[in-house]
Amino acid sequence: MKTRFSAIVHLRKRDMQECERTIMQNENKIANKQMQIESIADEIVELKAPQYGTFYAFIAYNEVKQILFNRLSVAQNELEELLTHKAFLQTQYKQYHIEYEKMAFLDKREKEEILKTIKNREEKETDEIATLLYNNTEGRVI
Repeated sequence: MKTRFSAIVHLRKRDMQECERTIMQNENKIANKQMQIESIADEIVELKAPQYGTFYAFIAYNEVKQILFNRLSVAQNELEELLTHKAFLQTQYKQYHIEYEKMAFLDKREKEEILKTIKNREEKETDEIATLLYNNTEGRVI
């Protein structure tokens, strides 16, 4: 049964579902970024300082180590941004959910009023039919 709120309820539900989808995509990005951070951390742990060799080998080791730490720092900053975005998306989802619930409540209430009106009309029609049949003492076909 359609009411004046049905279209709004549909739109609010679609907004809420789209926000859920965005939250799931953000969660996947967070998981991927955490795996990337773990991978970089493993590379740092596996990196061994040269025990012997030239001074340039030690400089190359330091450069590689510095590059890995920079990559780790960038990945951690990106993770922080994703987590901040996650908090924003959750707040937005709560707002969408509240709006959806409001409209769904109004829609439900209007449907109940329509059903109540229909029921009252049917009761009146039934009463009229019963009255006509009761007053039909002559046996006429109505």
